Amino acid sequence: MVTPVQLAQVIRLALSTLSADNAHHTFEHLCRQVAKRRVVSNVIPATGPVSAGGDQGRDFETFHTYLSEELPFAIGFAALATTDVLAFACTIQKDDLHAKFKADITAICGQGTHVDRIYIFATASVPPRLRHDLQEWTINEYGVALDVIDGSALADLLAEPDLYWIAGEYLHLPAELASAAPAEGETQSPAWYVGLRDYWQESSREPASVGDLFDLRRGLRHSVFPGPARSDLAGWLTLMTRLVERSASVEVRLHAIYEIVIACSRGAADLRPAEPLVRQFIDEVQQSHDPTLLFNASLLVQWCTMAAAMRHSDIPLNDVLGWIPLLRHHVDRLLEQDWGPNARAALLQVATHLAFHIDYASTKATATTTLNDIDDMYGSLAEAIAQNTLDFALDPTGVVDLDAGMQHLAELVDLLPDAPVYPVGEFGKIIDVLAPILRDHPLYRSVCDGLDRAVARLNGDAAVGDRCRRRAETLLNANRLLDALHEFQQAKINWFHGDTMRATLLTLAAIADIYATLGMYLAAKKYALAMATFASDSADLSDREFIPLALFAASQMDHLAGAWIASAELARCGNEAHFIWAPDAGNFSRYPYLEQATGFQITAALVAEQTRPEFLPTIQDILEDTLFDISGLEKITPSSSRFRSEEEWTDWLPATQGAPFSDAGPRHTVTFHALGVRWTMHGRNEQDTVIALEDFASTLQILLVEFSALDLLLITQDVDIEIHTYQCEQPPADVSRTQVIDNRRSWRIYMPAEHPPGMSPLEQLRDIMVPLALQTVMAHSLLNRRQFNSLLASPIREQLFTSLAIGGPYRTYALFPTKAASPPIEPQYRPLTNIERPNPRAGAPQMKSRTGAGPGYSSDRAQQILIERYEHLSLAVQYTIPTLLSHSHVRDLFHDLRREGWKDWHLLNVIAGLTVSHRVRLRGGAPTAEMPSQTAEAWLTEALRAEQPNDPQLPPSQVTRGAMEQGIHFALVNCLHDWDLSGHQSTTAPAAVLQILAERYRFWDDDVLHRDPFLGQLD
Repeated sequence: MVTPVQLAQVIRLALSTLSADNAHHTFEHLCRQVAKRRVVSNVIPATGPVSAGGDQGRDFETFHTYLSEELPFAIGFAALATTDVLAFACTIQKDDLHAKFKADITAICGQGTHVDRIYIFATASVPPRLRHDLQEWTINEYGVALDVIDGSALADLLAEPDLYWIAGEYLHLPAELASAAPAEGETQSPAWYVGLRDYWQESSREPASVGDLFDLRRGLRHSVFPGPARSDLAGWLTLMTRLVERSASVEVRLHAIYEIVIACSRGAADLRPAEPLVRQFIDEVQQSHDPTLLFNASLLVQWCTMAAAMRHSDIPLNDVLGWIPLLRHHVDRLLEQDWGPNARAALLQVATHLAFHIDYASTKATATTTLNDIDDMYGSLAEAIAQNTLDFALDPTGVVDLDAGMQHLAELVDLLPDAPVYPVGEFGKIIDVLAPILRDHPLYRSVCDGLDRAVARLNGDAAVGDRCRRRAETLLNANRLLDALHEFQQAKINWFHGDTMRATLLTLAAIADIYATLGMYLAAKKYALAMATFASDSADLSDREFIPLALFAASQMDHLAGAWIASAELARCGNEAHFIWAPDAGNFSRYPYLEQATGFQITAALVAEQTRPEFLPTIQDILEDTLFDISGLEKITPSSSRFRSEEEWTDWLPATQGAPFSDAGPRHTVTFHALGVRWTMHGRNEQDTVIALEDFASTLQILLVEFSALDLLLITQDVDIEIHTYQCEQPPADVSRTQVIDNRRSWRIYMPAEHPPGMSPLEQLRDIMVPLALQTVMAHSLLNRRQFNSLLASPIREQLFTSLAIGGPYRTYALFPTKAASPPIEPQYRPLTNIERPNPRAGAPQMKSRTGAGPGYSSDRAQQILIERYEHLSLAVQYTIPTLLSHSHVRDLFHDLRREGWKDWHLLNVIAGLTVSHRVRLRGGAPTAEMPSQTAEAWLTEALRAEQPNDPQLPPSQVTRGAMEQGIHFALVNCLHDWDLSGHQSTTAPAAVLQILAERYRFWDDDVLHRDPFLGQLD
């Protein structure tokens, strides 16, 4: 028997001999098949089934599930009319394919007709590099997607059972070769389904949670359609019914009943076994305010109407129709309350859908008539799709309440720009199908225009987001983390729609992972908590499985940052979410995050036992009755393990990890390394201050990651930031203050204790958070304000806000999982410390400071600066130098400094500075705080003129090593000015500036040929 692989090889060989005439017919039939399959792929939802296996099992039956579940009453068939515009090019040419393909693409796109995707068929083999280059070129040049199907792909297509007749007719291959292909109905169930079924067939399995619902729903939906899995339908229904009986959650019960109703109707054509559950659903859903459940209720009524009409149910049709006004009344009452834009949009969708039910009551339809109406609708739609006359296919059948539905729809459309999480795409298809019923209403045109704009935004953004995601994954595989991060950030912005929420959640997870790799743990925590919040708010219940994953990721970030008490608190919340939302929650091997969390919490308990035993009761209380419960252990340290001291434990930690229990004691501290600076933030260990501190720290970390691509010329100097909070109605006069103490810049920053009323999250970022963060960074840079601002030109500034904006304020995300952790805050509690090797000791390699020549540096410019300096300095101290050199201690000192690497211009610069300062003091007295500008002006005037014979000279006794070493620091002002830099002398340690000049501007290396200013006395 010929295998499918062998059959494809035979077809590929035949393709190489394909004649031009036969090629025309072959390609014509293949184009039709590809177009047909493309239609199907367009209406399959972007999100796959809920499982650890990602998109496994998203095969052809998903299309049928989509049509039957989301768009009953034939609405789903209308989705086939909303497909891409396709174009095809075909060739049997074998040489110079690059030029041939480009010519075909240009010809297609240059006709003036809109095209969404081009398919090129080629019998020759097309190298992957050529395919990828052409796809990128087509997107960039014309904004059109491209697929290239070469000889291998063509052979695989023609080897499929339903397409082999094309190969038989036009390639003259015998029909017997196709006998290896399995006959319809003999296909095997996919591996994911077999594994899922085997797991749930074990007698010990008792479904109880919403996570179990996800698993059962997946298996049940697969078994609804014809095929080998159909025989399992009764078993899945039994398990789902058992879940209804066992679950204490009303939400789980209602979702499970909804699945049972669909399965009974679609798979068994008999709703009678589920009728008690249907009535239970209608009673309980009227107590819910969840838009997803209420929309399911509207769909369930449609299913029951169909079942009653087709005599698949004993529930009278009038009873079913009577549920519509009950649900409408409940939703109308909900709409009278205040909701956020996304929730209100979802409720308006429910209200619209309920109002647009077909009004069987007003038409007094009998069961037979109703079934004929449904059959006619399906038939009309199918014919309209085939003939492209969909707009005229439906008769204007009456609906329950056209005016109310249009009013709800008009409000929904007005709300769409403010409700990005609302999934507009699929509901827009329903309105398209109902167009014949709605088109005469006065609001129809404005509603359609609004929906069209929203769908256009969605489709355009989704396409851009998908391209960004593909580029990001390629960059990530090449270990270009920062470039990949930017692409993921752009994908996040473009995917921030309800229709693409799952893609958004996956993107947030990828971004959090990158920030964690960069050692920016608070930024990663912010994205993880945002991910948990969005998953909780998603209209798709299956997105809730991301909640435990996100909470455990946030817990891990807290642990790595050193906030071990907060980490335990988030692990407890993740534990609760796991058993609520994770499918097959008891199968721990399926969830690596459980093993990671266990390791972190056991480490925290072990370190506490050995170094901070007073922390153990707090940790035990937090982790009690979780997977990480340590309360039953008498000793955590294994007998085979040795005790470590506080210093040994901190040395044992990775270099980028924060000090353990840095969230214990009176102060909460966050420390990290980035761009050559050790940044430390701290504040009172109380909820409002901790949230403000983490908000500022995450913002600063995100900014520093963006700045890593720029050369900010940051000074290697520790930064200490103390966070204070204030009430919004009582803001301080100054929100930031700074000083330098012991080579450490100290800041005091004031932030609002709550989200400012009337201010959007983006406005809070723009007006409060970003200016404060930029101020701390800019004051630490040697760039002047003009240079710094020029780096933040429009594209960079836009990227900053793209990275910072996640949809809501940090406070919302921080308070999502729980109230803030309650660590011990009394003065006797303190983190682990290591004075010699403080944690963290280093940053990620990608976040190191810049090296090499500084901004504006060139050897030519350095030469010119030094030539001018020698000329000026020689005149400024032309009489002072001979006098000083007449003293042996000065000559010896200059000689020693020269030997240590000082250039002649260093010596001249310091002597000139000491001389000018001496004269200013003699003429005007010591400078005071009341006259800094006058003193600076006098100093500058004195420094710029040539020395005269009768000028007061610097006493030789003042020329000491200490004076010279101090003077070289003051000379930095002139050096910074030469390079158009700014040193912020009042708040910057001179030693840190000197280090930058030495490393980036060759302060100790550059010199030019010059006349000896010391008259040979130092040789």
